Amino acid sequence: MPILIAEDNPIQRGYLSELLSNNFSKYSPIIQAENGEDAIDLTIESKPELCILDIQMPNLSGVKASKKIWQELPETKIIFWTQFPHEIYINEIRKIVRSLKPQPAYGFIHKNNPEERFLRFVATVLEDGADMIDPAFKDSFKRPLLTEFEAEALRYLALGLSNWAIARKCSLSQRGVESRLGNLYEKLFTNLSEGTEHEAYDKLAYNVRTRAFFESLRRGLINSDELEKAEKELKSWIERDQKRFLESK
Repeated sequence: MPILIAEDNPIQRGYLSELLSNNFSKYSPIIQAENGEDAIDLTIESKPELCILDIQMPNLSGVKASKKIWQELPETKIIFWTQFPHEIYINEIRKIVRSLKPQPAYGFIHKNNPEERFLRFVATVLEDGADMIDPAFKDSFKRPLLTEFEAEALRYLALGLSNWAIARKCSLSQRGVESRLGNLYEKLFTNLSEGTEHEAYDKLAYNVRTRAFFESLRRGLINSDELEKAEKELKSWIERDQKRFLESK
């Protein structure tokens, strides 16, 4: 029963391989992948008992790789081992896990943890089949899940799209966009002052779209990598939509 490690940093990959070989010798061989695409191919080929996936890797992220792996081999246990525990990834992992029946065992741990804790994580997920979440991020795993639209809308808000443009991009009415953004704001700001004596003041003092952008940055619901990808995709859409808009005049 092999273990697969997917990590683009060769030093960290070698470190993990040696650590697992020394402490989980009955699980062999230790298979190494340099990116998410290789991780998928090697997992389907070797059917490891456990995959340890870095989240940010070239070609394909560990999160997207996990979705494909679980589609092909739903019994596979996965530990996400990451330096970037942003909520954008946590939100996506939770949605993937919830979509699967039965739900697979998985773990989520920061790379800066000591070896003893990491090995305990591996033993719990691999041998006990239980989920393990790094205590530092348990609050992130308890927050309301964002829908596909809400996660997408955060990127559009950060890139400066108006409600009118978001409506065109998502094939919705402007009222529909406003309603969905309202739900998003409620999830981001659980301490909203609506219905209190502070409501009138806060509505005058704050721009809720800008506050949503700040809160998203603070929690890692958006990051520079994802925004750059979204900006490239949006640029192509804007060019096409401009033509449609001018032709309709």
